[in-house]
Amino acid sequence: MSWKHIEVPSGHASLFCNAYTSDDAAMNIIVTHTPIVSTVDVQPAYEPLAKYGVNIFAFDFSGTGKSGGSAKDFSRTSIVRDLDAVVSYIEGNFSGNIHLYGNTGIGGMLAQYYAAGSTKIKSFAQFACANYKDTSGGLGYPYPVVKLLCACLGLLPQMRFPLKPPKYKGPRREEDDAFYEELTKKYPDVWMANTKMLKTLMEIFVAGDSAIKNSVTMPTLVFKIPHDRYFSPRYFDDYFQSLTCEKKLVEIENGVHNSYYLDAELFCGYVYEWFKENG
Repeated sequence: MSWKHIEVPSGHASLFCNAYTSDDAAMNIIVTHTPIVSTVDVQPAYEPLAKYGVNIFAFDFSGTGKSGGSAKDFSRTSIVRDLDAVVSYIEGNFSGNIHLYGNTGIGGMLAQYYAAGSTKIKSFAQFACANYKDTSGGLGYPYPVVKLLCACLGLLPQMRFPLKPPKYKGPRREEDDAFYEELTKKYPDVWMANTKMLKTLMEIFVAGDSAIKNSVTMPTLVFKIPHDRYFSPRYFDDYFQSLTCEKKLVEIENGVHNSYYLDAELFCGYVYEWFKENG
């Protein structure tokens, strides 16, 4: 088997999907990532899943990466629509044994938003998480500030401005920083934040009708990263405790924010075993 690029229709947009198919009846894994680059740029983070004989569908959200659509239309609605479209594509061409892996930081949060309202996924695994109204993780600002910023961003047109990752001085700093340095070298404007995308992310945390107000109901695997530059260890614990579904917490020893990429074999092994258990 080999990787191939397919197009999945989603509303008026066509989604770019990096797919690896082993067998029509095999387990299907949808992979989401932080939409600041294309899914092919982070393929090493999920490629180890291929050795387990599964089907993998890693895609770019509409208006991002190599997918069609406009960045100005990126929203919570488009996130759900796009994931529904990928699920429908799989159901129409493969088996109904479908699982979701929210990979990378924001990719985990976007996947969580979908998982909190979906009944079409058998199980879920996430690298990063979002606690409703607790904006200390991922966003790094107090709740009232995020509410205000969210309102202000809603008044701005589609535009971009610099928003770099926070500095980090803990274990494996050189490895973690090197990942960002290579990404910046390849894409010099990668840290130019999209106002519509940023507003959507903030809404996930603070909007009165945010889906994450509700616990995910499907079996969920949560990765806990002890040295994450965005999240405190307690943030992962608080989220895990809030889940009312069947769940499992896996702490990655000496893990850092980009461990999903640096330690991809380890992560993918845990993800596959969880999905196999709940398939």
